[in-house]
Amino acid sequence: MGGRRESFMYTQSSITIQSFNICLTSACFFGSRLSPLPVPSLFHVIFIHSANDQMEPSPSPSPSPSPSPSPSPIRSLRGHTHRVYQAVFFKHGNKLKVTSSSHDKTVRIWDVDTGEQENSFEGHDDATFGLAVSMDGRRIVSGAKDGKIIIWDADTKEIIRCLSHHTDWAFCISFSLDEKRLASASSDGTLKIWDANTGELVFDIDDHQDKVWTVAYSPNGTKIASGSKDCTVRIWNTVTGRQQTQPLIHDKTVFSIVWSPDSRRLISACYDGQIYFWSAPTGTQLGSPLRAHSGAIFMLAISPDGVLIASASEDHTARLWSTSTRKPFGRVLQHADEVNTVAFSPDGQLLATAGDENTIFLWNISQEFTIMANVVSPSFLSPASNIISYIDQVTILCPFYRAAV
Repeated sequence: MGGRRESFMYTQSSITIQSFNICLTSACFFGSRLSPLPVPSLFHVIFIHSANDQMEPSPSPSPSPSPSPSPSPIRSLRGHTHRVYQAVFFKHGNKLKVTSSSHDKTVRIWDVDTGEQENSFEGHDDATFGLAVSMDGRRIVSGAKDGKIIIWDADTKEIIRCLSHHTDWAFCISFSLDEKRLASASSDGTLKIWDANTGELVFDIDDHQDKVWTVAYSPNGTKIASGSKDCTVRIWNTVTGRQQTQPLIHDKTVFSIVWSPDSRRLISACYDGQIYFWSAPTGTQLGSPLRAHSGAIFMLAISPDGVLIASASEDHTARLWSTSTRKPFGRVLQHADEVNTVAFSPDGQLLATAGDENTIFLWNISQEFTIMANVVSPSFLSPASNIISYIDQVTILCPFYRAAV
């Protein structure tokens, strides 16, 4: 925002939020554009209906180019010699790190503070793809093009265990809430659930009719969701391994899914550039899809507080969206090539993106202004006394992949 100061007039009243004076009028708005959105679009973002206003978010058109320049990353992590498929933030002790998978067959660890590469794991014989890290940062799990999954000791780089039942790309890996199990999604068309300590195969699920691109445990640990090239998302019971709802139907390949923090909503992203919202208990679609990108969306991430989602796309951008309004948030994160992955840091202050540039970019999303106001009425005719201001600090970070669709 470059320290710019914007003003909107509301008769004698105004509201000051951080470095902005935001004033309202029942007739019109005065002032220049507030980066990064023009005034008419901005108020779709900064005015969110109160809890008593249950209006459904309206379908959104395809995004137009941002009127403001893309922000610059605060750090660029270089070392991979081929495209990066996934990146994941994790804490190890009191240090924040990033781990990444790549077509160069390695898994690498980076120190966020210094930007230096700390380790390179070279036990795979083929491109690495799926990636997961235990909560304590001591175990890293990586999947490869040949279907092999390796559980690593993050400190010693020793291989703890190899899981070899997949016969093709291990695209996505997810730890259960208690970290006793692992779920893996593969282009061999299966979803597999493993005992993370013994390596025993617990469930071998082959209900999908094509490649399975993505899998995620629900935050409450009771469900698993998977997305596939068969254009469905399926929800499974973690105890029985059985489907809990009818398949959630999409128009195109489903590349990525995330859960809301309360485990009641699923958000999915597709090859057609759209983001879908679902009720997890019923499998009901919530409103129309969000037309988010002009190309395939390879990865979604959700902020720790569930306020924002981030999307990574083949259209060379990563974008942020409000989960409540489904409108753009902040500026477009422009890249020179396809963006395969996006991820939030644990505190929501940073976003990581990476893709075909062979580089991981770190972005300070807290700079993207987290000032928003609650308006009781969407007409903006309410008196100033009815306007509630709040600061909503958010961040973003990315992981995803590409490979053969």
